[in-house]
Amino acid sequence: MNPKKTQAATELWQLTQNWLSLLGNKPNTKFCREEITTHPDYPAMTAVTDFLDAGNMPYNAVQADASYIHEFNYPLLAHINQPGQQYLHIIPNATEWDKQKEITQHWSGIVLFPVKNAVWQNEQNSNYEKETFKGKIFATVLIVAALGLFIASSLLQLKIAAIVFGLLSLLGLVISIFLLGTELGYQSQLVKQVCGAVSSGGCEKVLRSKYAKGMFGISPADASVLYFSTQFIFYLLSPYFVNLLNFILLIAFCGSAIAIWSVYTQAAKLKQWCALCLGIVAVLVLQMGMALLITNFQFLNLISLQPFLFFILLVVVLAVSLLPVKALIKTNKTNQHKLAELKKWKSDAALFVTQWQQEQKVDTTIWENDLVIGNSAAPILITVACNPYCGPCAKAHLQLDELMKNYKDGVKVQIRLLYNAENENDKLSIAVRTILQKALSCQNNKVLEEMLSDWFVWMDLEKWNAKWQVDNNIDVKARLKEHNNWITENKITATPTFFINGKKLPGRYHLKDIEILLPQLLGKLTVTGFK
Repeated sequence: MNPKKTQAATELWQLTQNWLSLLGNKPNTKFCREEITTHPDYPAMTAVTDFLDAGNMPYNAVQADASYIHEFNYPLLAHINQPGQQYLHIIPNATEWDKQKEITQHWSGIVLFPVKNAVWQNEQNSNYEKETFKGKIFATVLIVAALGLFIASSLLQLKIAAIVFGLLSLLGLVISIFLLGTELGYQSQLVKQVCGAVSSGGCEKVLRSKYAKGMFGISPADASVLYFSTQFIFYLLSPYFVNLLNFILLIAFCGSAIAIWSVYTQAAKLKQWCALCLGIVAVLVLQMGMALLITNFQFLNLISLQPFLFFILLVVVLAVSLLPVKALIKTNKTNQHKLAELKKWKSDAALFVTQWQQEQKVDTTIWENDLVIGNSAAPILITVACNPYCGPCAKAHLQLDELMKNYKDGVKVQIRLLYNAENENDKLSIAVRTILQKALSCQNNKVLEEMLSDWFVWMDLEKWNAKWQVDNNIDVKARLKEHNNWITENKITATPTFFINGKKLPGRYHLKDIEILLPQLLGKLTVTGFK
C-alpha cells in the first residue's frame, strides 16, 4: 500500500480521526466530520488544532528541521508540501522518516504532535457516541429479528431450494437498504469499500443519474426495497400459505428483465458501475435460477389471483410507510447541510468580531467586592445579567463554569443580578440581598465561585443558607443599588443577557457558540482589536 496515495487522498477530518485513534482516543466519526469540516479555515491546520482544543488535548505545533525528529512525540502529523499539493501525513514513529523518503523529502518542517500521555475528550463527542451506539443496537435488533424469522420459517420448508430462495430475498433486502442509504447520502465504511472495489465513485454517480430518478416519486432503490420486503414477507408466510411461495417464484422470472435493463444502463448509457446495483442484479438472476429449479418450468401451476392482490396491497402499504419516512430523512439531511453552513458561518471569529463591534456597549468596570469569578488576569470578560430564580440563568451558569474550567487563563465571568427594587421583601430581592451579603464575607475567588455555583444548582434559599450561613446584619444597600442601576441603565429586559468584553453578545449567537469561537478569539485579541 502506498501511504502517499492513501493519506494524501484522505480528507483532513478522516486523517485527524485516524491519528487520534492511533493515540488511543475515540472521536466519533460524525462529530469529527462536522466539527472539522465546518471550521471557517478548513482544510487548514487550524481546523485540526481547534478540534484538539475542543477536546482539551495539549499539543505542540512547531517548525523544525530533521535534527529534531527524535525529540518529537509519535505518532505525529507532518505537513507535506509537494508541487501542486499540500497535505498532512501521519508519521507513526521516528524510523518512518527514512522508510517513507518519497514523502518526507517534501516535509515543510511543520509538525503537530501531542504532549506525552495527552488525552482528547469532549462531552459533545460522548453524546454523539451514545447516539451511534443506540443506532447500532437498533440495527442489530432488526438483523437478529430478521434472521430469527427466516430461520423459524425455513425450519418448516420442505425444499432446500426454497430456503435458498428465501435467503436470497433477505440478501436482496439488505443490499436494497444499503442502496437506498447511499441514494440518501449515507454510506458505511463497508459500502465504500465494496463500491470502491468495482468503480471509484461509481455507486454515487449511477444513483445520481437521470436513470435513477424513477417514476411517480419512486426511485429504483425504493422499488428494490419494496420488492424484496414484500417478497421476504411472502417467504416468511409461505409455510402456512403455499400459494404465496408459488407467486414469488412466478414473479422471480420478471427479475431477468430488470437485471438486463440495469446492466445495459450501467454499461452502455452511463459507462459507470454501481457495486450495489450489480449485487441486486446477481440476486435477481440467482432467484430466477432457483425458481426454475423449484418449478421445473411449470409456470401455469403458479398463477393465482389472491396472492397477486395480496402482493399489490402489501407493496402499497409498505410504500405508504416508506416514502414519507424517506421524504423526512431528505428534509433532515438538507437541514443538516444548512446547519453545517450556519455553524461554519458562526465559527468564523472575524465575522463574529464584526458583528460584536456594532452591538450595545456597557460599562463593565469591576466594582469593589464585585461578583467576578475566574482568573482575574483573563483577557475575555463575560458579563451576565441574570435572575437568581431563572432556569435558563442556572443552565447558563453551568455553561460558564465549564468555559472557565476549559479556558482557565482565558475567561473570567462578571455577574449582575436583577431583583425587585420596589419591594425589599420580595422573594427575588431577598435572594439577591443574601447572595451579596455572603459575597462580602467570601475569603477568596474560589469560595465565591463555589457559593454562586451552589445557588444556581439549587435555587433554594433555605438549602443554600444551611450550607453558607449568611450574616443578615451585613449592610449591602450600596451593592444592591449598584446592581439595580446597572440593570436599569443598560435596559436589561430578559435574562440571561450576555456581554463579551463590554459589548452585547450578537443576537444570532449563543453561549455554546462562544465556546467554539474562544480559541480563535483568544488568538485575535491583539490582531483584531477585540479587547
